Amino acid sequence: MYFPMYRIPRALVPLAAIVGPVYEAVVRSRNVLYDSSVFRRSRLRSPVISIGNVTTGGTGKTPLAIFTAKKIAGMGFTPAILSRGFGRSDPGAARIIPPGEPIRFPASCLGDEPALVRRHVPQAWLGLSRDRYAAGSRIERQTGNLVFILDDGFQHRKVHRDLDIVVIDPSQPLENNSIFPRGTLREPLSGLLRSHAIVLNRTRESGSPAGPEKAVFEQLHLAGKVLCCEQYIDKMIPFGIWREPDKPAPSLPVPESVFLAAALGNPERFRTDVLKLGVRVRGSLFFRDHYKLQPEDWARCVDGARRSAADAILVTEKDAVKISPPPDFPLLVAVQTTRFRDDEAFLALLRRCLSNLER
Repeated sequence: MYFPMYRIPRALVPLAAIVGPVYEAVVRSRNVLYDSSVFRRSRLRSPVISIGNVTTGGTGKTPLAIFTAKKIAGMGFTPAILSRGFGRSDPGAARIIPPGEPIRFPASCLGDEPALVRRHVPQAWLGLSRDRYAAGSRIERQTGNLVFILDDGFQHRKVHRDLDIVVIDPSQPLENNSIFPRGTLREPLSGLLRSHAIVLNRTRESGSPAGPEKAVFEQLHLAGKVLCCEQYIDKMIPFGIWREPDKPAPSLPVPESVFLAAALGNPERFRTDVLKLGVRVRGSLFFRDHYKLQPEDWARCVDGARRSAADAILVTEKDAVKISPPPDFPLLVAVQTTRFRDDEAFLALLRRCLSNLER
C-alpha cells in the first residue's frame, strides 16, 4: 500500500521529502538515547499507566483513557489524568484541578479532551502541564491512593510508566506506512516492542487481529499482548439534555438523517460509526483536530443541514464540550461507548500492573 505525504500541501511535498528523513533520524536517535538510559526518566511514587498510539490522528485514546479511569476508580483507587491540555486558553500554565472544583468554561480552561474526561470521571484529578512529572508530583503532595493515567503518553518518555498501552486504529494500516510527514507513523513500528499491551480498536463486526496488522504483530512477536476493543456510538442525545450531565438522558429514537460537524483527528471514523447505525448522512463539514467552531462555521453547518434536508446536526462529545452558544438548528450529541471483547483480560492487565508494584 502506498502512503502519500500526510496532509501536506502540494507545494510543500518536495520540502517534506527532505525533512522527513531528518525527522525520522531524530525520532530514532531519541528512542535509542532513552532505551540506553542516556536520557533519564523521572518516576512518580504512584503507578503510572500510559495510553498512547504510534500514528497521527484519532485512534480512540481519550475514550480508552476514560474507560480505564472508571475501572481504576471501581478498583478503589483515585484516578489522576496527566495531560498537556491541548487547545486550552493558557497552554503554558500548569494547572492542577481536584475533583469538585468548579470550572465555568471547561474546554477553554482545560482543553477539549481533559474537559471530556472530567465530564465522565468527575472523581478524577487533572494535572495539565507540558511537564507531566511536575504536575503528577504536585498531585501526590495533595492526595494519595493514586493511579496516574498519562494521556497520549507513548512518545512522552520523560515519565516512567508501569503499564504502556498502545491503541491502534485499523483504518490507519501499519504495514508499508512511513514516519510523518511521509506517512502517519509517529515513530518506527519497532517502538511497539516497548509496549506492555496493544489495544486494537476494532469495529463491532470485526474480531481478532487479521490482515496487515496480524502480519506486523507476528513479525514483531506481539501477538501475545494484543487485546481488541470496540468503540461505537451508544446513543444520540439532544444537546440541551446532554449539557446537564447530572440528569438522566431519556431513551430517544435514532434520527433518520443527520449532517455531521466535527473537529477530529480522524473524522471519517465518525462518519463510519454513524452509518453503521443505519442513519443517513446528508452532508458534513470537518475541521482540524481540537478546533472550536466559530459562529460563521456554525452558519455554514446550518446552511448545509437545511439544504440537504437533514433532521439534525450531529457532533461528537469532544465537539460538544466547546459549544457555546448552540446553533439555531436541532443539535444532537453522539455518545460513544468502549467495550472490550474480553473485558476480564483488560481488568486482569490493570490488576497485574497494580499488584506487582511495590510502593
